[in-house]
Formats: sequence, C-alpha cells, structure tokens
Amino acid sequence: MPDRELISLDQAQMAAERFLEKRLKGIKRLSVDRVKLASIEGIIIYDVAGTTTIGMGFISKRTELPFKVQVSATDGTIVGYETQIIDS
Repeated sequence: MPDRELISLDQAQMAAERFLEKRLKGIKRLSVDRVKLASIEGIIIYDVAGTTTIGMGFISKRTELPFKVQVSATDGTIVGYETQIIDS
C-alpha cells in the first residue's frame, strides 16, 4: 500500500460532527472530548469521542449520548460509530 497523506485532527473532528448532525435529530450541544489516531486491522483511523445532548418531544427532556466515531485518516470517511443513551 502506498504512503498517503493523512487528514488533520480538525478535519476528522469536523467529519464526525457532520455525521452525527445528519444521523441524530434535535442536537442541542455537541462536545468532543478526544480525537486520537489509532489503527484497526491495518486501517489508520481517528477515534473521535465525546457527548452530545439532544432534546426530545414537547417536554424539554434532554438526553445525553456519549458517542465514538471512527473516521478514516486517509480520506475522512466514517468507518464506524456507536452511541449510548443516558437520560438526564
């Protein structure tokens, strides 16, 4: 595999934020806690982790969602993600 230039940490974070904004409805706040370069099965990725707060329904109940998004470090595509709902 030829050497390829990697995208920046900021580009990886922006890709993860755009992905979450499209995937989750009603985001009120999005906070990235960590962006870390890693390798999974030979694929170089940025592991982007943090928390997002979403509002739901007519009652202003908020739900916090810790998330982890894996972004390809070579082209910025989303490789994987996970979220977990925590009621607040």
